[in-house]
Amino acid sequence: MKTRWFSLNGITACLAVAVVGAQGQPLVVHEWGTFTSLQDEAGRTLGGINTDDEPVPDFCHDLDGLLIVRPGQLPPLLHKGLGSSCDPDVTMRLETPVLYFHPPTGASCPLTASIKVAFRGGWLTQFYPVAETSGFVRSDGLTEDTTGSLTWNDLKIGVEAKGPETTERVWTAPRAVQAASVSATNGEGEKFLFYRGVGHLDCPLQVRRTAGGTLLEGRAQVGEHFSNCQPMAVQHLWLASFRADGACAFRSLAPVTLDGATDQAALFTIPARFARSEYSAAHLNQLRAEMRLAVQGEGLFPDEADALLNTWELSYFKSAGLRLFFMVPRAWTDWYLPLDVSAPGDIKRAMVGRLELVTPEQRALLKELAQGPVATKPWAYYEMKGRNPVMRGAMPQAYRDLGRFRNALLLDDYQAHPTPSLEAFIRLNGLQGRRS
Repeated sequence: MKTRWFSLNGITACLAVAVVGAQGQPLVVHEWGTFTSLQDEAGRTLGGINTDDEPVPDFCHDLDGLLIVRPGQLPPLLHKGLGSSCDPDVTMRLETPVLYFHPPTGASCPLTASIKVAFRGGWLTQFYPVAETSGFVRSDGLTEDTTGSLTWNDLKIGVEAKGPETTERVWTAPRAVQAASVSATNGEGEKFLFYRGVGHLDCPLQVRRTAGGTLLEGRAQVGEHFSNCQPMAVQHLWLASFRADGACAFRSLAPVTLDGATDQAALFTIPARFARSEYSAAHLNQLRAEMRLAVQGEGLFPDEADALLNTWELSYFKSAGLRLFFMVPRAWTDWYLPLDVSAPGDIKRAMVGRLELVTPEQRALLKELAQGPVATKPWAYYEMKGRNPVMRGAMPQAYRDLGRFRNALLLDDYQAHPTPSLEAFIRLNGLQGRRS
């Protein structure tokens, strides 16, 4: 295959001219994923969100097994100080982008191409199949100047590749798509390319509470790079509230435009709460339907849109909390997550912004923990049963109900309002925030 090297967005890539079909059609590449952030009532971005609520299977490659806190993982103290804990530098999660490939009509498969993706301001921490990594130096820490990347060289597209055995929904849901299988140079194969990351970035939207907490005000915070760029349209936004019983209430917001101006008016001002009558299971179905159409509007196929929503069903729709969803502008994605395909390609990217908003209910739970009895031992401890550790004890309900980012919320609350109860809880359970 004839190749030549070129540079795109500062990323070096290899042009493989053999991937064009008999009629000159390009390789079709479709991607979806999520940018997740956490903000408090003042719109301040909170760090320490390097936690998974739906971890990927063990066969995935891990840049550093201690970067991500996973459900059920041993507390840090039991790792002799080396375990995962909140990393205050992690202010954004790049969650489960997957790339699907659709060879052009008449192309002779398998095709060969190289794919490279970089994360400006972040590390790409998990991936499958195997890829070359760069930009990761743990001792340097995670900053806005960090750039991590992955490269899949000589990827085979359109091969027979079943993929590893697993029953994990976070992995099987993306497989339910009519796309060409891919295979890496070591023989690892799947229906898609997968990666995840952690970043030191702000969400392009800032949402803060005003009028005594009764209103939510949205503003742009797209970063200095976009100060002289064309404004970016956000066509679809949804404010959604989810209860533990599965009921949902949501509002579809009017489109907004993001730009880098330092002095700008609010993009929207909306009520911060929903009436009890606005919650129902039917509203959840309606929200899913609207998001499905929005993802398709970015150029993805219907089964790809379904794969996105089914993969994140638990995290998006069944976890209690208040969150703002929006379709991230392509220009923002392309800058912070440049993607190069070493062939003439028709590339569509549908990235969902997920902004978790701190609620009064979470503040009440934090107050309960802060004013509770001073702990004298960890809430969880392990006893050895043979060669296997068995956890004893029970997670305090108030701590559990804080949700996925409970540790980030707890540490932030302690910084602002330290109490002996919070200090003991954090120290005894090894929750201290640790920088990269």
